[in-house]
Amino acid sequence: MRVVIVGAGKLGCGYLAPLFRVHGHQVVLGCRTDETARRILTSGGSWRVRVTGSDEPDAGTVSGVRPVVVGRPEFTAAVAVADLVVTSVGVGNVESLGNPLATAFAARTRPIDVWVVENADCAPTLAAATLAAAAAHGLRLPSVTIAGAVATVAVSRGSWLDQGTPEFVGDHYRRLTVDGAAALARRPALIGVNYSSQYLARLHEKLFVFNSGHALTAYLGWLRGHRTVAQSITDPFVRPLVAGALLEARRAILATYPRLVPDRGVDQVIDVHAPVAEALARYADAELADPVQRVARDPVRKLGPCDRLLGPVALMRALGGPPPAHFALGAAAALLYGFHDGQVLAADAQAASLRSDLDREGLTPVLQQVCGLHADDEFAQAVASRYRGFVFLDDGVRFPPARPGSPSS
Repeated sequence: MRVVIVGAGKLGCGYLAPLFRVHGHQVVLGCRTDETARRILTSGGSWRVRVTGSDEPDAGTVSGVRPVVVGRPEFTAAVAVADLVVTSVGVGNVESLGNPLATAFAARTRPIDVWVVENADCAPTLAAATLAAAAAHGLRLPSVTIAGAVATVAVSRGSWLDQGTPEFVGDHYRRLTVDGAAALARRPALIGVNYSSQYLARLHEKLFVFNSGHALTAYLGWLRGHRTVAQSITDPFVRPLVAGALLEARRAILATYPRLVPDRGVDQVIDVHAPVAEALARYADAELADPVQRVARDPVRKLGPCDRLLGPVALMRALGGPPPAHFALGAAAALLYGFHDGQVLAADAQAASLRSDLDREGLTPVLQQVCGLHADDEFAQAVASRYRGFVFLDDGVRFPPARPGSPSS
């Protein structure tokens, strides 16, 4: 099978390309820049992949991958004869693929499937962008099925911006759920890949549980001065707060999507506490050495109403009950990311923009503009209370209590 993977980042090189190459499929890797394509070509289309926490931690070398630049004639030619296109470019970049993919699809005569592997339901975005580009340029497209997909793996290291041939390091939770409700022309049998009608539930399960806890660990860990997620989650002040948030989110997911545990009721040990313990163990993977700044990056996006920090809150509030205390503290920590830290603000445009808006406009307008929370909203008030409760001292940061009336840390 001929596969075009669009996106030469951590997920594309650390999980998707190895997934298809280990099954013997041909892989063409779509790169954003000439420099990345040149680096991959210079490496002979090869790089190393390491898997942590498994019986075979060294997955060896990925080889035989041909790089092309997205939008160039060689990209169009590769897509024109492909059996499958898989994209992994980051949520904010999905729409930009509309023009190059429409041009490439117009060169085809056969139907084509596209898997959109992102931390959001981006298949509709890509479909709309592709159709709009085709209409704008008068292109005739074949049958194109665009399906969402969600990967559970965490790939923390590896970049073609680094010197030399990179090594991509990820954990061993290597599963991919593809939207089985889509009218796919092909459903290749691949290790760890399943086609499920519960795709949206699985996406929210990953984004609102694992990713939310991951982000909270990073933001709280940054406040405590930690450099990696593994260091952060072992901090006795951070771990119970993250565990509390994970339990809140996990229960909300199961209540919202009961078909995740079909034919039986929710077992608190198997369905709630065990997945939370697994997530905490993954965060503590010291070999992964996941940098806090990587996980905390782009706080404006992560504080959006439907993303990992506020999305779980929406589920919990729809189910009734008080504002989720651990998420209120976590959102407040995210709003503080980069406070008095020039290195973070220089490296993260969203953190710098958020800090500037908070300094210029104050907390209430930012909560409305970024999080969609009005001043009289009960959860907004809970976030504001925690935000103002953090105390920055010479010997570290004092956390406000997660729940009013409990001791602070």
